[in-house]
Amino acid sequence: MTERGGAHWLESGDWSGLELGELARLVDRTSERELRHRLIGGVREIALREIFRRMPEYLRPARAGGFDAVVTWQITGAAGGVHGEGVDEYYLQITDGRCELLPTHPGPAQISVRTDPATLLKIVTGNEDPITAVLKQRLSVRGDLALAARLTKIFAAGPH
Repeated sequence: MTERGGAHWLESGDWSGLELGELARLVDRTSERELRHRLIGGVREIALREIFRRMPEYLRPARAGGFDAVVTWQITGAAGGVHGEGVDEYYLQITDGRCELLPTHPGPAQISVRTDPATLLKIVTGNEDPITAVLKQRLSVRGDLALAARLTKIFAAGPH
């Protein structure tokens, strides 16, 4: 148990059945410390796989008009590297009101977002504002910043 609620849901291994609203409530009830502690190893992999699998579902096509970019998501804390400082990369192609998770991307992306898994989970569930995460230096954005600013508008965050 954490101060704000249990985190056993993080260990379940099957997040595919969780609706976004339910996931948002669970994240909200779990302390920051507990999220960071539990989002390592296999749980981290499950969480990231599920977050990025769902990204195309949360795109708002009507708001994504004219958005044409590959976004590289760099998620810190992967196994390997010095002191576990490896990075996992996920590539999203957003074009013509559609979003596709790419297995790889050969060239530089127009936008690169770097964060840790706990911050990412809090942002996608609507429990943290991405601007606040940038100000707290828990999320960084590089590349076309004008286009990157639209990311918060073209994706639904939290239960809608």
